Amino acid sequence: MALWKKNRISYRLTLQVILFSTVVTLLVTALQLYLDYQKDLADIQSFFTSIETTSIRPLEESVWILDDLQVNLQLEGLIMRQDIVYAAVEMGDQIAWTKGAPVADNSLSRIFPLYHLVRGTPEQIGRLRVMASIDGVYQRLLRRVIILLSSNAVKTFLVSGFILLLFRKNISRHLAKLAEYVEVIDIRNSKPRPLQLDRSPSRQPDELDQVTATLNALCQTGFQAFLDLRTKEQHLRLFFDTTEEAIFGVDLQGICTFINRAGQDHFLAAAPDLLIGCPILEWFAHDCLELPHPDLLGEQVRATIREQRVLITDEMPICRPDGELLFISVRSYPLLEHKQCTGALVFFADISQQQKLEQIKQLFTKVVRQAPAVILIVDAIGRIEFVNTSFETVTGFKINELAGKNVIEAFQGLHLEQQIEGVAKSISNGETWIGTFNATNALGRTIHLESIIFPILNPQGQLTNVVAMGRDTTRELQLAEQLHHAQKLEAIGKLAASIAHEFGNPLLGVRFALRDVKQRPSLSPEDKNLLQLAENECDRMRKLIRDLQQFNRPSVGRKTEFDLHRILDETLKLHQNLLAKKNITLIRKYHDHPLLLRAVEDQIRQVFINLLINAGDALTAEGGTLTIGTALGEEEIMVTVGDDGPGIKPENLDHIFEPFFTTKSAVEGTGLGLPVSYGIIRAHGGTIAVRSVPGQTEFTIRLPLEPQASTQPNIAATA
Repeated sequence: MALWKKNRISYRLTLQVILFSTVVTLLVTALQLYLDYQKDLADIQSFFTSIETTSIRPLEESVWILDDLQVNLQLEGLIMRQDIVYAAVEMGDQIAWTKGAPVADNSLSRIFPLYHLVRGTPEQIGRLRVMASIDGVYQRLLRRVIILLSSNAVKTFLVSGFILLLFRKNISRHLAKLAEYVEVIDIRNSKPRPLQLDRSPSRQPDELDQVTATLNALCQTGFQAFLDLRTKEQHLRLFFDTTEEAIFGVDLQGICTFINRAGQDHFLAAAPDLLIGCPILEWFAHDCLELPHPDLLGEQVRATIREQRVLITDEMPICRPDGELLFISVRSYPLLEHKQCTGALVFFADISQQQKLEQIKQLFTKVVRQAPAVILIVDAIGRIEFVNTSFETVTGFKINELAGKNVIEAFQGLHLEQQIEGVAKSISNGETWIGTFNATNALGRTIHLESIIFPILNPQGQLTNVVAMGRDTTRELQLAEQLHHAQKLEAIGKLAASIAHEFGNPLLGVRFALRDVKQRPSLSPEDKNLLQLAENECDRMRKLIRDLQQFNRPSVGRKTEFDLHRILDETLKLHQNLLAKKNITLIRKYHDHPLLLRAVEDQIRQVFINLLINAGDALTAEGGTLTIGTALGEEEIMVTVGDDGPGIKPENLDHIFEPFFTTKSAVEGTGLGLPVSYGIIRAHGGTIAVRSVPGQTEFTIRLPLEPQASTQPNIAATA
């Protein structure tokens, strides 16, 4: 029965041979059956083909003369063929002669038309239907399967049994003896005796002889290695006593079995005999007010013994016997003997000073990384070593893109070579450089950095690093520029309104005088036309004066609550002829719900009219696309008016809200449409801004929501 134990190699080898032979047998049998199946089908098709050459002509003659005997004999001959189960002659829609019985499933059939010459022309007189059953093919295949599997199974089991006996006789018993010999080897007490196998000697050493010789040599070298290990153990103990790291060993109960000199000093012991044999882990568990869990070291050592794995803790707080709090780095290793844990070996080192230095280092690192100032550090040869988060945010460059690169090459695209040369000159002289960098960052945004760059020297006075610190003043400059622009517009508005007031009354008198003269009957038609032209110019000047007054006092009307989408739709409807005439495609991108705004309705309408006319004038004669969008923020409503025209030139972008500035001819515009719109929006507490690139211009209006305004849909607004 031992021969068939599942843990024997012979058993597994025999099982593998059986499985492999079975798989090969099944594959070969399947291939053979497939080929036989194809051959049987080919034979049936071949028989169908032979019917056309041997049986059709006689059958046509017999059917023509209606010879029942010959027809039945010929049909009988057809079904006598193997696998043919049915043959019939059909004339019209009826079966005239038949032999056998048709089958519905697993069959092959062929229809042959029957012809006879009538006055030299072949005419179909019927058709022959022949049907073959595949059931016979399946039965023959089943018999072949049974025969092949039975014969191959017998051969497989006979061969496998023979292999099992040979393997048992020549290999397995010797392997068992090898295992028994290895189990009793003990090189600690004496040199092992040589291994001898119970087998006849061979002319040339085989694998078992080689294993025996190798094992005997291994025992000899292992015994010598054990002797060397004892010598090295003494050296290791000497090393343990000279290292500054505290080392001690404990058994399963936590009793100290070994401790080096550094460990004795830590426990304030004069000699190791005072600690060996003592429950050393309990020395770490004494009460300490600063530690909520004073037995952390003991818990780790006991976990190492229990789990039989190495445990490492970098920062563990412990109290010395004198009450001093320390932070130590601990490594505990299980001691294994014959796969059984017999204790643990513990290494620990005092890292209290290193921890304080690391905390200071981490604090300074956080300060530098999170500081709002832009910080860049390079080495002595100009390679970038560090940039902080503010540097990445302001410049758009990432530390992984800059680390290790030369500072001049990294910022070559910013065109700062001249300033960097000045910085290098100051640093080489040991001086601090102070100045401003103006550049376009990696995100395409213009930035202004007030910077200070200074060298870092080692104790020998040699340059080790260069530190650059800067403050982004871009937003401050933009706000100052916006304030200056607002003040300039306010001054221009007051001046324009004052001029409009001074011109308004005299212009009104001139207009009345012109109208009075025009009504005189003695004037010729030419004079009347001239007076009418003069009156029209007076009207145009009066409209200009109203625009100037509107620019100065844009919000004197009464505020009401109205639907913003309704105002936009009415304005677009009013100018639909203009849009159609200029072949402009309109796209609405409204908010999902009505937006109710509290403002002066006619003034907001005037702003949209000005922007709509401005966008229409910007598009070329071929037309374009006008996009109107609305959105709702937390405390504001946003309206965007965009077109895909040629855009506004960069040199004109800063002047479009100034009065009387226009790129149109004097006949087409006065340059007050956008300034008036700017004044209206500003008077409502909002902002209007423009963004323009070639092929895309967009005005963005932001109007604050007042408490009375509501953005929830209601029945009236929805209707």
